[in-house]
Amino acid sequence: MDAHSTRIQALFDTTEQVAAFVLTQFLSKNFAISRKVDGSEVTNVDIEAERIARKTLLEQFPDDCFLGEESGGVAGTSGYRWVVDPIDGTASFARGVPLFGTLIGLEYENKPFAGMAVLPALGERISAVQGQGAMHNGAPAKMSEVSTLQNTMICTTSFDYYRQTGSESLHKKLMECAGSTRGWSDCYGYLLLCTGKIDGVVEPLLHPWDVIPWLPIITEAGGQFSPIAQGGIASSAQLHDTLYHALHDDITN
Repeated sequence: MDAHSTRIQALFDTTEQVAAFVLTQFLSKNFAISRKVDGSEVTNVDIEAERIARKTLLEQFPDDCFLGEESGGVAGTSGYRWVVDPIDGTASFARGVPLFGTLIGLEYENKPFAGMAVLPALGERISAVQGQGAMHNGAPAKMSEVSTLQNTMICTTSFDYYRQTGSESLHKKLMECAGSTRGWSDCYGYLLLCTGKIDGVVEPLLHPWDVIPWLPIITEAGGQFSPIAQGGIASSAQLHDTLYHALHDDITN
């Protein structure tokens, strides 16, 4: 296999491996919870799961870059970068709520071209490789065909993040323009989006590991993503301009 193909297989295998470890720990309920400097929760499982991913990937590809939520970055020279969120949805994980997942994305020359998300407690997995479509549990993944705002269901996140980023007006505008909104956030919201069950996701605060694994999946499932200030908007391609411009006046760039 060529360099891309070898890494794509490693992405699939490692995401499954890490997600299986995370699920075992979730079911055991034997983990410690603490808080980071920014106030967000972290468990010893987050840290160990990322260690497994980092060790597995860099042993195979020692010249690659690596970026993880918990351990930060490792420089490389190959042009490839792995982006890992070992548990996206730690707050859910820590409370016994099954809406969490393991995310791994792969970039080449700063462009994301493959990504995978496994939500192990739900038995859900979704992945994409640039130009090859998105796959959900072995079948093609496609976004909804809703194109008018009044018919949309949009997912967003905790109002705390709107307050933290000073974008309360964006939240208000979203409540006004969307047909309905729901609070399914983290990886579960993007899973719903990329499988056509909801029509958009609006996030006021995102980090690279939150979204880079999803970018190829969003695109290959028929969607678009636009950064907004510290966050982003994702939706189907036919809805995207309408949603973005409806919120535009309340987006601080």
